Amino acid sequence: MELTALIMDTRSKKVKQFSLPADVEYVASEFGYDREDVVFTIQSIEELPALNCEDLTLDLANEIAENVENVDEDLVLSFIESESSDPSYLASVDFDDCNLYCEVTTDRELGEYLVEEVGVELSKEKLLLYLDYEKYGRDVRLSEGGRFVDKGYFVSR
Repeated sequence: MELTALIMDTRSKKVKQFSLPADVEYVASEFGYDREDVVFTIQSIEELPALNCEDLTLDLANEIAENVENVDEDLVLSFIESESSDPSYLASVDFDDCNLYCEVTTDRELGEYLVEEVGVELSKEKLLLYLDYEKYGRDVRLSEGGRFVDKGYFVSR
């Protein structure tokens, strides 16, 4: 994911876009200053509108850019939405430990996705916590037209 910062020269109030990572010398020269004379603030990172950019330094913005360089944009935006809009946190998160299940918006959809698509293995003890065997068995019996007999459950197909 490539990032673009809107940086404002605090003296002239001019704002320019810079691709991240960017170095201070380049930013200073674009505003017509030497490195030691430039004073600027990062107004926003365009691709990360929910990121809290107050007091964001160029060094930290560059760290974020390097950390999200090969990460899917939806994953980064979802992280900011669900975890933190703090730039220092975003710079250090390990996105290999994050997952986004697209279009899963309810607990039921999540459960179905994990069981049917991912193939989550559940122990019998775990399964008992989530599955009402009686309701499931009743539904199967009614749909198949089966019957309980002396020797067990019988269905004629």
